Amino acid sequence: MPQPRVVVIATTLGYDCVPHAGGTYMKALCDSTEPLVDLTVVVPGWRINREATGRSGAPRRVIPLGLEPAETVWGSALNRLALNIDTRLRARWDPGMPYLPLLADLVRSREARAAIRAADVIDLQWSDSIRLVHLLRRLNPRARIVGTFHDVMSQSFLREPQDTPADRRYWQRVARKSQRHERRMVAALDEVVVFSDKDVELLGNPRHTRVVRPPLANGPLVRHRAAPPGDGTVLVVSYLARDENNKAALWTVAELWPRVLARVPGARLRLVGGGASEALKQAVDGIASIELAGFVDDLDAEYAAGAAALVPVLQGAGVKFKTIEALLHGVPVVTTHVGAEGVGPDDLFASLTDSPESLAEALAAVLADPAAAQVLADRSQDWARTEFARPRFVEQVLASWALDGPTG
Repeated sequence: MPQPRVVVIATTLGYDCVPHAGGTYMKALCDSTEPLVDLTVVVPGWRINREATGRSGAPRRVIPLGLEPAETVWGSALNRLALNIDTRLRARWDPGMPYLPLLADLVRSREARAAIRAADVIDLQWSDSIRLVHLLRRLNPRARIVGTFHDVMSQSFLREPQDTPADRRYWQRVARKSQRHERRMVAALDEVVVFSDKDVELLGNPRHTRVVRPPLANGPLVRHRAAPPGDGTVLVVSYLARDENNKAALWTVAELWPRVLARVPGARLRLVGGGASEALKQAVDGIASIELAGFVDDLDAEYAAGAAALVPVLQGAGVKFKTIEALLHGVPVVTTHVGAEGVGPDDLFASLTDSPESLAEALAAVLADPAAAQVLADRSQDWARTEFARPRFVEQVLASWALDGPTG
């Protein structure tokens, strides 16, 4: 019997050592399902995605759409024009719209249209892809179409800084527009997939919703060893190229870390993750207690050496993978409410608070008595390893696709 044909349309690709959470999820999704279905992944054809197709661990069949490498000056100019139009429309009118180069090529690419028309399941990852649901329904009326909301974008837009009346008007208008699109998308999908119960509520509690927990628990259990009391390393792991993570890191350096040093003068802050902005590099320059580590291949070693994991985000929506990964590594976790949102019970965390003063107090407490913090961290690690297990994830994804179990 032939395998079911599944087309996944996504913003980004997963591959070995991908540096961001979205790629981590895509890597797990494709690794888990490629042996079971006939899988094709469609992504926007910008350079980073085209390069990713050749990386170790990338999906076997990928169709990058739009922005093909230009062989002429005219072709390069058209690519620049397409990107400029997309960027301007996204900034001025609709940040959540589908990527225009992908949309244009989806209509004209014979390979993509053939894959979509032959698909038994079309899985749309992220809101910008889910916005294509009505077009895809026309291209293939018989396919089961599933939409995975990594974030509920209307919530994310409302959390953007609104320090001026103009900012407030802009982001509230964008959020209202996003809510209208979300209602239409939810109504058009055969199944809605989210990562937490919180996002079910944000989408209006639709009946055809399934909560799928990301499969971040992998490998054998390794217990974290509590650091010696006193000075220790506070670890912040994030893809710093993302605006919300960059702002969180800048806020940590300016507002939070001086308060930690006032309590624990020998403490160290280690910022791990690629894509650091020039502003962040300048902010940490000359501060002996802060290290900007950049991208690292071995996060296990980073977590093993840390006394506490800090997730200081104040913006964004969706479940923060970095929070889950810290729990899975058994490190005491101090986080904001945004960082903990949708992950699990509040008592998983060494502290859950938003002010720099209370966050500093919590970090100082963990550094002063790491053994006590480790008892809670071990319990949280056990919970996370069950909640975010790979077999459970595969079962949930196949169910969302209306496939009962292994088919290959």
